[in-house]
Amino acid sequence: MNLAEASNVAKRMLGNQWVKWIHRGSAPANTATEKNMNVINSSINPKHCASCLNMNGCYFVKDKSPENPLHEHCHCYYEAIGIPDVTAASAIEKFTKYIFNDTIDDGKKELFERWGYTLIDSSALQKEFEKQAQLSYQCGDYVLGKRTGHERINIVMRLKRKNSRQEVTFDTGWMVYPDGKLLLITPYGGK
Repeated sequence: MNLAEASNVAKRMLGNQWVKWIHRGSAPANTATEKNMNVINSSINPKHCASCLNMNGCYFVKDKSPENPLHEHCHCYYEAIGIPDVTAASAIEKFTKYIFNDTIDDGKKELFERWGYTLIDSSALQKEFEKQAQLSYQCGDYVLGKRTGHERINIVMRLKRKNSRQEVTFDTGWMVYPDGKLLLITPYGGK
């Protein structure tokens, strides 16, 4: 990244007001299992909303945050925070067993291969996705995704083709976790 690009990134980071979603009286769901339990428990006892519980402790740019209140009788609130520390993680299997899976005929493997990538590039792709997601999220370059009891965001990935000078862009899906953690859910969500 050159100096001009770094300056632009810094301006985008500083130009956002960040908030933390707080669901009073509950502990944040820090794992997929805890988020799934919130969904199950909310369907059994609808006293608490699974979406509210699963966003507890999650960071959002205020202008790109879920609506608050989220529903009637919602007792969640925002707490202002500074620029968050962010970590983005992705399981290597999202590439080795999903993108480059020979038994799934969804066109993703062929698409990545047309761009010059193969199974042996999985680790490099994993690192690139994590790097770009972290930076995009910190700059507020995301869109709220479909709410299913979890909070998902979509981040545009820019990937240089290995076999030409062209760049491809496509959507990726990430689950938002408390304290600035992102987890890759969908490595290719379409263009």
